[in-house]
Amino acid sequence: MTWSKWFVAPAITSLFFLLGVLTLYWFITNKIIQHLDRQHRQPNAAAIRTNVGLIYMVIILIISQTSVSGTAYSWAFTNFQIFAIVFVSYFLMLEIQLWQLLIAIGLFMGINETMGNGWSWLFASVYVAFYFVMKLVKTHHHHRWTDFLDFTIATLFFSAILWGLMGAQFHLPLTTLAWELVFSFFILSMMYVYVDSLLAGADTLAQLTYTTNYDDLTGVNNYYAFKNDFDQAFKKATGTQSPLTLMLFDIDHFKHVNDTYGHLTGDYVLNHVAQTMMHTLAELDSELVLYRTGGEEFTILFTDYTTEQATGLITTLTESIRQHTFHHGGQDLNVRLSVGGTQRQPDDREAVDLFRRADQNLYYAKQHGRDQVKIN
Repeated sequence: MTWSKWFVAPAITSLFFLLGVLTLYWFITNKIIQHLDRQHRQPNAAAIRTNVGLIYMVIILIISQTSVSGTAYSWAFTNFQIFAIVFVSYFLMLEIQLWQLLIAIGLFMGINETMGNGWSWLFASVYVAFYFVMKLVKTHHHHRWTDFLDFTIATLFFSAILWGLMGAQFHLPLTTLAWELVFSFFILSMMYVYVDSLLAGADTLAQLTYTTNYDDLTGVNNYYAFKNDFDQAFKKATGTQSPLTLMLFDIDHFKHVNDTYGHLTGDYVLNHVAQTMMHTLAELDSELVLYRTGGEEFTILFTDYTTEQATGLITTLTESIRQHTFHHGGQDLNVRLSVGGTQRQPDDREAVDLFRRADQNLYYAKQHGRDQVKIN
């Protein structure tokens, strides 16, 4: 048995297989997150990666195991099973209860027709213990290298137990078991470095994406997101000759709120106006997006809406603010909105033409008594 046969070739094959598995997983989750982000649903990236990761690993485990089930080589995918347990417990930190694990194990054994096999239950017990130990290891952060050492000790301990059981069940030579344990260490080490870097990069990207597209104070889309969406919506409406209505909202006497009650109260008003409008919009049309485009100014793009169709929704929105009780710092605050709106006209050459007209209507509403809607 040469080094090339027992280690180099299998190690390289296993490495590229597992990196391919991880890369495909990352591609799928990123596409889902990007799709939801384009729809302004503010996706929870961590939840998506966790749920997709669980389903993804279960599918691959079932496919890989059924391909060798009942053969003399049913032990061949043990390292991948170890990999899967580490991935869902240590990296995804899935909150799976014991009873849920037992159900999953029961289904897995049912598919493999090993429910009456004592070895299967023994392996299942080790895998369950492996899962909970890795979750415990993950919660004890120290230093990057110390974390890696804890990770390595825990994974090697359980890998040794699992391969020892495999050796006893299938009468595998000690040399095979030794090399498989080396494979396990090699694969899990590469996995630690690769997945850890992916997760760190994803956290940074998610933070940058949120900062770029969302307003920190209110949590709604910011001016940058509005500008991109407005340009795209205007081009689409111009090309298809479909209606596009733009509505600008301004909180009346907001400067007076800041000067009289302080900026903390002003921030409270901004945040609660945004949340009230978001809640109302979700009930009226979940596809509509609210943007904070200025200090106390908010904007809504009514794609495929005429001004007549949008007016009823605007009335409902302004009325929801009028009837809402704003209370901060022992003060009851009456908040009102002025609105300026317009619809894309055939002679609008650029998006700024539409925006300028809506802004002029908002200025008119502010100059003629406030708490009103001006649309043309």
